Amino acid sequence: MSSGAKVVTAYAKQTTKTVPTTGWKILPNIKNGLSVNNTLTDSEMLSGSRIKSAGMVTGGEVAGEIETELQYGVYDELLEAAFFNEWQADARNTKLKKLSIGDTKKMFAISKDFSDINVNHVFTGCVINSLKIDITTDNLIKANFGVMGQGYQHSKETSFAKTPATATVGKPASGLSIGTIKKDGADIGICVESFSFEIDNGAEVQKCLGDNIYGGNIVAMLANISGSLTLAYGVKSHDLIVNQLTGATVSLEIPISFNETDKYIIKIPKMQVSGEIPSPSGTDLVTIDVSYTVVEESPIIEKHQA
Repeated sequence: MSSGAKVVTAYAKQTTKTVPTTGWKILPNIKNGLSVNNTLTDSEMLSGSRIKSAGMVTGGEVAGEIETELQYGVYDELLEAAFFNEWQADARNTKLKKLSIGDTKKMFAISKDFSDINVNHVFTGCVINSLKIDITTDNLIKANFGVMGQGYQHSKETSFAKTPATATVGKPASGLSIGTIKKDGADIGICVESFSFEIDNGAEVQKCLGDNIYGGNIVAMLANISGSLTLAYGVKSHDLIVNQLTGATVSLEIPISFNETDKYIIKIPKMQVSGEIPSPSGTDLVTIDVSYTVVEESPIIEKHQA
């Protein structure tokens, strides 16, 4: 029997179809949901019996979600992969890097080892298809990475993650770590109870005749970037939501501080909003749920460091 506390996840950058032998790093996580599913196709041939023939494996899928608590600097490579880009140094500020949506695909091999029973899995050719950051008032900030892969192996002898580097332990953040939220460059002036930010790269697995069972390529499509806010209902939140009547865009900035100097700032230059007028009962604290879609310009994550 195995204990969930003994599941070890590691990852390494992958540039060829073979499993990397170097560059492995332990990946801290809440839950590694990566798995493999194969498709069995039944034969339709009749043989004089009512018992169907055995199915044949004709396809498969490698996919899953890695759930984490957002920690400063720990998941920067995965954030790059989700944005299909690389952190860019700011020309005027050496302590600032920026990340925006791009076209650079990054692949990883990701291991999932049940170390107490020595059952080891590795998923190869993995890309980060989706990212979700969740911020609420009473919890640590969560960051979930949706993964798609192109290969799978298992072993009951040894881990595929050779001599992985020790996990980097970063400082987490919570709803109390949020600084001044800005709308159109000024203090939003509204009580924000929750915020989410999501990227869906719309990646598709391309399969060709003769490819391996899990496909030969992963291609990113149109990026769908969206999210939500829960706001206390008042004049300013009303003024925000009425933008849905005209389709007017607004900008938003969410700063996440990990200490006095280290922080991320999520910047959304243009977003369109939607939501319904609240319908509270007499005992409700009135809030409004606002959904948004990022349009025309890429969102940016700024990384500020000491």
